[in-house]
Amino acid sequence: MSGIHDAREYLKSKINDYKYGIISGDEFCRTVQEYIRTDPFLPNEDLQRVVCTLLPEICKAYADENVSEKERDLKFWIGLKDCYSLIERGWTFSEEREEYYKTGLDRKNPVEYTDEYLAIEPEMERLVRAEVGEGGYLGFVHEYDSVKKRVLKERYGIDWKTTRERYPGLLID
Repeated sequence: MSGIHDAREYLKSKINDYKYGIISGDEFCRTVQEYIRTDPFLPNEDLQRVVCTLLPEICKAYADENVSEKERDLKFWIGLKDCYSLIERGWTFSEEREEYYKTGLDRKNPVEYTDEYLAIEPEMERLVRAEVGEGGYLGFVHEYDSVKKRVLKERYGIDWKTTRERYPGLLID
C-alpha cells in the first residue's frame, strides 16, 4: 500500500511544484517521465490512468509547437488538474467541469471552471502564496481567500467570491 501512497504523493508534489513555479512545464515532464520509467509499479487503477494515459498525453501536448504558448499552457494546466483530482478524488477536473456546465452543480466557485481563470491560476496562486505563505495556521483560509479575492480583482479583473461569501452560515477555519 505504501507504493500507492508514495506514487500519489510524488505526483501531487510535482504538480504543486509546477503550480507554485518551482519547476517549469518542461522540468515537470522530464522528472515525471523519469519517475515513470524507474518506478512502474502501479497497482491502483486511477494511478495507472494518470501515469499510462494522462501524463504522456499532457507532456506530448506540452511539446506541441503548433499551438500558441497560451493555449498550450492552459491545456497543460487543465491536464495537471485532471491528474491531481483523479489521484485525490477519483474523478478528473474536466469531468467535474463538464458536470457543472451540464447541471450547474458546482464543487468549486463557478469562476474556477472558466478558461479565463484557469489560464491565470498558477500565476495567481504564486502571487497569493508569496503574500500569505504556506498556511497551516488557524485562520489561514480567511487570509488566503481575502488575498486571492483582491489579487483576482486587481490584477486580472476577475470577480471571485470567498468561501465565506458563498456559504455565509458555514463555519470554516
